[in-house]
Amino acid sequence: MLIENRTIPTVLFLFFLFSFALLLMSGDERWVAAPVFACVAMVVWLWMSLWHRDQKIPFFDVGMFCALAILIYTVYPLINYWADGLQFGSLGDFRLRSYNISPSELGFFHLRHVLYLFSFVVCYSVFRGKGTMEMGNIISPNSSTKKVILFCFFLLTGYFFLLQAMTGLNYNTSYESDAFGKNVSAFASAPLILIQISSKLSPFLFLFKLALLLIVVSRCKEKKWLMILILWTAFEVFQTVYIKGARTGLILFVMAAGLFFHRIIKPLSMKFLTLTGISIFIFFIFLGFYRSYEDLSYMRANLSNSDSGIFSGNNEFQVLLGTEYDVFQRKSAGAVIPWYLHINDFIDVLPPQQLMPFEKIAARDWYIQEIGMSGTGLGLMWGVITQSIIGLDWLELPIRGAILGFILGWFHRWYLRRQSGFLWTLFYVYFCLIIYNTFRDTTFSFLVNILWELIPFYIILRVGGLFFRHKVSYRYG
Repeated sequence: MLIENRTIPTVLFLFFLFSFALLLMSGDERWVAAPVFACVAMVVWLWMSLWHRDQKIPFFDVGMFCALAILIYTVYPLINYWADGLQFGSLGDFRLRSYNISPSELGFFHLRHVLYLFSFVVCYSVFRGKGTMEMGNIISPNSSTKKVILFCFFLLTGYFFLLQAMTGLNYNTSYESDAFGKNVSAFASAPLILIQISSKLSPFLFLFKLALLLIVVSRCKEKKWLMILILWTAFEVFQTVYIKGARTGLILFVMAAGLFFHRIIKPLSMKFLTLTGISIFIFFIFLGFYRSYEDLSYMRANLSNSDSGIFSGNNEFQVLLGTEYDVFQRKSAGAVIPWYLHINDFIDVLPPQQLMPFEKIAARDWYIQEIGMSGTGLGLMWGVITQSIIGLDWLELPIRGAILGFILGWFHRWYLRRQSGFLWTLFYVYFCLIIYNTFRDTTFSFLVNILWELIPFYIILRVGGLFFRHKVSYRYG
């Protein structure tokens, strides 16, 4: 049965609701609320439009994930600012606190986000096309491919375990001050070539883990495999909470499990997706605070002294805005922008530093040096808004949004023609997971994932598969 097209009525309802809400607000509040309402309306329009177009909830959709990422990175810092009394409070980002931004300045600055999201949503909607995905039509990989996945997953897991034991380099370290400080020192004293190799191998471990997860989820119609998935997820949660380390790996793992389950086993309902999404986001924010304190009582005491509790605390969404606004102010003050920042989209695609005729510096690393915090282990995101600010600014933003919308629209159509393939489904989900980097890094950041991760991963699977097949033929031939 066709789903009634409720896109236009829903958007009109939101328009009148938001308009009425704006009338009840003060002038300062309107400056903050307007970008929030505009971005929410655009994402709701895209969601409803795709839902009607395909007659299915657009959860398994790379463009939808990109739009949601832009929405969250745009809206949440504004909520922090509003909840803290139209300011960034004592626990907020140190750069945003120092500028003491007025509501009108912040609201006008955020029109860049609105413009970028608008151009992306329009172009993605136009170029994506339509087409349904058949649930559970994924072809299972052959036994040799499964062996390669298992072998490489355990080999890389063992490598990083030995790396930490022998050198102290930990790619999943705790954020507690002592452990984090030791890890920073270990990275500072380790040979550059070892760090370069290990940094390239880390994404491969995630890819093989993702492939193994796809195999497990594809069998979850059987209760024992469903139990394995539940236990594995519980272990990932326990490990992250216990270590107090990076949250991204856990969140991406949970999202991947949900995407695979929705695609192969059973479509997830709108109610389940909404409640689960909100819960995961709250858990993500909580972990950001929790890992920074020795215990929960100290965290509660610190938050209780702030103006608005958990909304006062710093988070990666504020950090990204902090970089955007600080670079904007520095450029306005006449700061010199090095030439290589303008090729930042492609800097990580270039060969290793040893083979380059000039110093290879990513924009995020240049910025850390610029503010005098190099070598501290602090990581500050750069972001596509920042990248546009050092370029053509208002003219560049819609171009970047439109190009990204076109590319993801093409990619979605490309996958629809290959949706039964194991590897193509794995790659599509992988892009759903990492596409947020096009906003928190820069537009063409995914080129690094293709060149240095997906292509080598594909070659390893093919060559490894031939090796295991040859080994079996030799044994029984």
